[in-house]
Amino acid sequence: MKLSRVHPFEWLVGLIGLILVAGIVSTVSSPGTLHVVVLLVAAAGAMLPVTVSMSARTNVPIIFETMLWIVSILVSLILLFKAIFPSDVVFESGWLTLAGMLAMSFALWRSVAREQ
Repeated sequence: MKLSRVHPFEWLVGLIGLILVAGIVSTVSSPGTLHVVVLLVAAAGAMLPVTVSMSARTNVPIIFETMLWIVSILVSLILLFKAIFPSDVVFESGWLTLAGMLAMSFALWRSVAREQ
């Protein structure tokens, strides 16, 4: 495990992921499908620094970051759609979750962009 491999944006993604996981777990009373999807993406983000530091090669973390970036953008778009067009089903802490997912997407974008 080499912590020197972890870029600051990867640390930021991990921190945002931990904050999102803690926020969703502590505030959601009855989780729905979207809560579970956001929770899984946030948990994957929280695991990014560990994945990068434990990988012997650089190609595995790059693929993981790229896929996580794409998924976080898609989840952010879904959350944005839910925020703009609210339905009968209430998504607790929707704006904060959207902000966290957008911040995670930005940090992943910057982290992936430095690999080119």
